[in-house]
Amino acid sequence: MGYPIWVNGTWRQADQVSISINDLGFLRGYGIFDFFRIMDGKPIFLSDHLDRFLSSAEKMGIDHPYSKEDLHALIVSLGTKSTDSCLGVKMVLTGGDSLNGFEPILGKSNVYIFPGVFSFANPEGGLHLISKRFQREMSDIKSLNYAFAIRNLADIKKQGGDDVIYFSDEYGVSESSRSNLFFVKNGVIYTPGQFILEGITRKQVLSLAAENFEVVIGDFTLEQFISADEVFTTGSTKRVLPILSIDGKKIGQGKRGPITANLYDELLAREA
Repeated sequence: MGYPIWVNGTWRQADQVSISINDLGFLRGYGIFDFFRIMDGKPIFLSDHLDRFLSSAEKMGIDHPYSKEDLHALIVSLGTKSTDSCLGVKMVLTGGDSLNGFEPILGKSNVYIFPGVFSFANPEGGLHLISKRFQREMSDIKSLNYAFAIRNLADIKKQGGDDVIYFSDEYGVSESSRSNLFFVKNGVIYTPGQFILEGITRKQVLSLAAENFEVVIGDFTLEQFISADEVFTTGSTKRVLPILSIDGKKIGQGKRGPITANLYDELLAREA
């Protein structure tokens, strides 16, 4: 079925929804979002996603009238109406219309909620990453600005990659364009801790990993990732997905490793 879109307090059919050309999200990229799933009517890790959404709004300085309880009730209600086994839900908050195209008007922000049918990639299929020197501005805010990754996408594809792995000479690897990164070496799990968006799936995987493995959070070089036994990425759209190569160099055996597979299975069990 086609799902309606929530716009500032009402559900509307998609063909009835428009965005003003004066909206600061459109004009300046001034906005935040979050993405989560509803599985068989149950929102997955909803409390964490709402906390991050509201935190991003506060850090970005966008005023809005919604409490966590308001949004929670709205999403739970959406889940009861779902007729598909897996929905992807994106919540977007923009700065709203501006009189001069730059300065926000207090209390005029816009909230949109887009539900849509969602399906996962093959968890064993894996991704190939291409490295780029880059450090995201406001990395702790889930902002609308993905310009660097998008403008480099054609080059990444030309090199045989699926996505990017960001790194800097000073701090090493941070993240991918839309997901967090981990590597495994000699049974120990490592993940960057600086200049990242702290993903909700990352949080769950860290908790699961700590039950059976040593976990180290810190600064790690691109070379450490490339020489790892396993590399994987985590995110709401990916769960736990293996990275098969970086810059054309095979990671480990070039297939999903046992720790990656274990954490994927453990995450599925936690979602249930």
